Amino acid sequence: MLEPFLANAEEVDWVIHNAVSNGTDMVMNERTDRFLMPVGWVELPVMGVFEIRDGKIAGWRDYFDMAPMRPVLGGE
Repeated sequence: MLEPFLANAEEVDWVIHNAVSNGTDMVMNERTDRFLMPVGWVELPVMGVFEIRDGKIAGWRDYFDMAPMRPVLGGE
């Protein structure tokens, strides 16, 4: 899933702004995924949801708007 984002990235940075947990099996974070591309830094605001089972990530969902990445990936 991350390959299209990482293929041309010279550097990647995940900046976590807020994180919350229910204390048992779910962690949510608000973050900015930053990719250093040939055109410069591209920032993607993301909301992530992680389901935890036996101390490991069992489910991972990210919600974001692809608009900031379209020019870099060859879209409009």
